[in-house]
Amino acid sequence: MGRLDRALVPELGEEAARWSGQVLDTIDYCGFIGRNPCSKNVFIATGDSGQGITHGALAGLLIWDLVVGGSSVWEEVYAPDRKPPLALANYVSENLTALKNFAEYLLPGEIKSAADLEPGQGGILRDGLRKLAVCRDQNGGMHMHSASCTHLGCIVHWNSTEQCWDCPCHGSQFAPDGAVLNGPAIRPLSRRTGTASDWSKRSHAQSHSGAD
Repeated sequence: MGRLDRALVPELGEEAARWSGQVLDTIDYCGFIGRNPCSKNVFIATGDSGQGITHGALAGLLIWDLVVGGSSVWEEVYAPDRKPPLALANYVSENLTALKNFAEYLLPGEIKSAADLEPGQGGILRDGLRKLAVCRDQNGGMHMHSASCTHLGCIVHWNSTEQCWDCPCHGSQFAPDGAVLNGPAIRPLSRRTGTASDWSKRSHAQSHSGAD
């Protein structure tokens, strides 16, 4: 709920809580339902792509057929070990996203000075060969961490709506203080010490030495 909502419906009260979620898609947007490729006596149902209620009912029917009858007319469609040729373009595109992200290590930072950040803002600051994820929380507190996701090292991006750091490669999310909000990452962002003024001076000096 925002200012527009309250302008349209004045009766709306103050926000009590908020939440969000991520939808995980398979390459062909069709769930993985059936025998686990690594253990034929284990059955799995995942990759719902936001269709949990539909896939939940379907999984019950499909897996029942596999357990009781040994096969299902939908078995190949939802097989967890399928390799859909028509989804090759999506597969390549997803992997290019990770490659493009690693190229960000060579690019300048998004911000030149940490001191310029307002509450609720964040950005990437270059520190020599490293990149820092710098943000200011709603109370004005400054947080500085390595910008490298602790999963596989992609550069995180600031999500101003959710007030967190997002990894565009595999979906990990981190709180302003670096704590893990969503996996696959299991370790928090590496904390960096110093004040906003310290990092701003270092960044300013590095940009001038590069210009010289």
